[in-house]
Amino acid sequence: MRKWKLIGLLMIAILLLGGCGKEEEEKDISPSPMPEHLEAPIIQGEGELAETAKAVMSVYAEELSAVAARSTENLTYTIPGNALNQFIRDAQASGAVAADGYYRFTWSQGGNYTYETTVDDAPEIESVTPDPRDETPMDSQLNGDYAVSGGGIFERVRSYEIADTVTRGRMEINDSLNGLITGHEYFAFCVREGNFYFVDATLNATINENGEETQDGFLTAVGVLRPDSLEILECIYTDPEQFPDPAEVDWARFTAEAKPVSSLSAQGENVTISP
Repeated sequence: MRKWKLIGLLMIAILLLGGCGKEEEEKDISPSPMPEHLEAPIIQGEGELAETAKAVMSVYAEELSAVAARSTENLTYTIPGNALNQFIRDAQASGAVAADGYYRFTWSQGGNYTYETTVDDAPEIESVTPDPRDETPMDSQLNGDYAVSGGGIFERVRSYEIADTVTRGRMEINDSLNGLITGHEYFAFCVREGNFYFVDATLNATINENGEETQDGFLTAVGVLRPDSLEILECIYTDPEQFPDPAEVDWARFTAEAKPVSSLSAQGENVTISP
């Protein structure tokens, strides 16, 4: 454990040294101003599928823009647009076509991302100490003792079942590293009576230093987007069976029973975020 702590401290020291030098070289360069807020996602792409999605989301464009201008921290309002854009990109890249009124396909990406880094890769190693609390420079003969490796075979698989009218459907994203699940996201939506209901759940999963997976439920955003308003509640669920169904959720009942960890509510340009 001590050796791994020293590795961590060493890498921090290297980053700090590199950052100081860079700061001195670029001190006369003015940083670019940070944007005050993100723009609401705009449906991208060309072709029939993209145009259909644009028509569906155009009804809510004004409200989404109003929320974007006033929400600098809670970005759940970007979920529907981002999910549909991902769907359109994958459908076009895979050459998917609709059958029986639905796009049903799977698109995967991945590769070998194994890495190994030693202190030999660090600049000015003579000036780096293995422990910031110890001012004695590290002996270069010990460089080989300070190696960090990781990564591996990463794969991301996205599965879709979305109506060709882009008014209902679902998508699932599964990430794995060396065969172990490292991430899972589920998105479902349904346009009912002119309102866009959606559910987006993300698995809180991590892989510890022993390669063991730990899970802590799903952080789930449940929302309804209307032409002149938006409501989104973020809740924690332990089981996918607990996710609300966008095609059937009774919004009044859901909000009365939910125990959200955060919420976003907008009526026109009036936006309320909690906490």
